[in-house]
Amino acid sequence: MWSIFFVLLSLSLPYAASQDTSQALRPYDCIDPQNPSLSSRVEIGKNTTVCLYAGPSGDWNSNIQYKRFSVNLIGDQFSNYHVPGSYDAIVSKGFFNTNATQIFAMSQAALSFQRRYFDATTNFIFPYLTIIVDVVDGVVRGIAWDDACVFCEESKCIPNTYNFDGTAATKETASQPTNGCYFPKDVCDAFHATQNYVCDLKLYVVWTGTDVNGNVLMSSDSRFSAFPPNRIQEKVLGSYNSMLSEVGGWGQGIKDKFGSLFGNN
Repeated sequence: MWSIFFVLLSLSLPYAASQDTSQALRPYDCIDPQNPSLSSRVEIGKNTTVCLYAGPSGDWNSNIQYKRFSVNLIGDQFSNYHVPGSYDAIVSKGFFNTNATQIFAMSQAALSFQRRYFDATTNFIFPYLTIIVDVVDGVVRGIAWDDACVFCEESKCIPNTYNFDGTAATKETASQPTNGCYFPKDVCDAFHATQNYVCDLKLYVVWTGTDVNGNVLMSSDSRFSAFPPNRIQEKVLGSYNSMLSEVGGWGQGIKDKFGSLFGNN
């Protein structure tokens, strides 16, 4: 059951932007509670904790119910964290019972802006979620979203970044990319029915800056936006084409709709 992956929490969060320069760790900060001294500073090749929060859209300054996932990743190693069963729970079964499900990431005392994972009004799923963790001498100073427009045709990349009061963030106010590519829900339904879980909630993580020993963090050079968009889209389309061969029962319309995301229609 999907629910076993979560512990239900309720917390009043203060407004927070992507840059948090506080060095003092707080009780609800994102560190490994079993090894706080080891995970409270980033060191290349050592465990560092990243947390992923999922919850309803709207104002997070008030008490809301949300889910928190914590995972130890290897510092400065291009990583991804897949939440098993998340598409089925959030999209298919409406776990949060809301018009939209939004997520944000946290590490140490820094947190990102929010991004939408599922919009029930438009029936869009945003599967491309990559954070860039900015570190100074092992202390996480900020978390920014990578440019997610490299995955689709420019016209299919739409605004998808939000403040914690529920308002939309702009590229100018957030000082980072704010748009993202989406999949229509019926395309994701077809993938999911054939046990291809590409629309499950997944977070990619890279680091930049310096670790606790002053060593330069290099994994941000491997982020998706560091490569030409045409190469990324060719790779994405190529990998999904094999999946599309398995969704024949869903009709040519599904394949055409998927191809349109890459300007093939």
